[in-house]
Amino acid sequence: MLIKRILLLLSVTILATNFVSAQITTSSITGTVRDAAGQNLAGATVSALHQPSQTRYTALTQAGGQFTITNMIPGGPYQIVISFIGFNPQTLSDIVLQLGESTIVDGNLQRSEGQLEQVVVTGVRRSAILNANRTGAVTNIDVTQINRLPSINRSMNDLTRAAPQANGQSIGGGNSRQNNITVDGSDFNNTFGIGGNLPANGSPISLDALQEISINIAPYDVRQSNFIGSAINSITRSGTNSINGSVYTYFRSQKQQGNRADKIVFPTQRLDFNQYGARFGGPIIKNKLFFFGSF
Repeated sequence: MLIKRILLLLSVTILATNFVSAQITTSSITGTVRDAAGQNLAGATVSALHQPSQTRYTALTQAGGQFTITNMIPGGPYQIVISFIGFNPQTLSDIVLQLGESTIVDGNLQRSEGQLEQVVVTGVRRSAILNANRTGAVTNIDVTQINRLPSINRSMNDLTRAAPQANGQSIGGGNSRQNNITVDGSDFNNTFGIGGNLPANGSPISLDALQEISINIAPYDVRQSNFIGSAINSITRSGTNSINGSVYTYFRSQKQQGNRADKIVFPTQRLDFNQYGARFGGPIIKNKLFFFGSF
C-alpha cells in the first residue's frame, strides 16, 4: 500500500508540473446571450463552426446567460449560431480567434412572431483590445501577417520584432535568451547559450509551417511561465478540407555582400547559401481527418 501511495503522489506531482509549464496552443470564446428587453437567456444553444475543417463546438448558456467555449482551433473564420426556443436564431459570420485570447461574442435574440425559414444577422464584436478578458500585453501575428511581413533570414526573430516592446531579439527589457519559445507547446530554446536565442542560430521550424505566433510580455495566466522577457508561443498549420500548399527557395551569395566601407575597398569572401522547402496539406476524410506536411 505504501508503494502505491508513493507512486500515486509522484503521478499527481508530475501532472501538476506539466500543467504549470505548459503553454497555450488554443483559443476560446465567451459572451452573454440576452433578449430584446435585455433579459439574460439561460439554456440558449451556442454553436461555433470552424469553416476550414468543419469542426463544430457547442455550449449552453448558464443561469446568467453567460457561456464559454474553450480549447478551440485558433484562426478561422468561424460561423457562430445562437438559438433558443421561441426566438429567431442569430448568426455571426467571419469570426477569427487569436492564439491564447478569449474573444467576446454576445448574442441578442428577437422573439419569433411567425413562421420564418431563416434569419441571418451579422453582428460586430466588442473591441478586441479593450476588454476584461485580455490578460496582459500581447502581440499576435496571424498567418496573413506571417506571409506579408519581410524576413531576411526566414527566422521567427524577424517576425517577433513586430511587438512594440521588442528591441531586436530583446523583448520587454529582458535578454533575448530569457525568452521562452515554444512550438505547439514544446520548448525550442537555446539552452546551450551559444549564439542567438534560437538553436543553432536558426529557426526551430519553417515559417511556411506556422499558423500563428503570440508574443506575451506580462500575462496574468498561470499556464504561461518559465520566462523573464516574453513567452513566444507558436502553433503549426493543420490540414483543411481544401488542398493547398506552397514551395519556396531562399539563396544568398557574395554578390549580395558589400565590399566597401567609406573609401576602403576590400575583397568579398565566397558565400554560397541555398535553402528550399515546401508545404502541403488537405483532407484524408473530409470534415474528419486531415494531413499536413512541411519539408
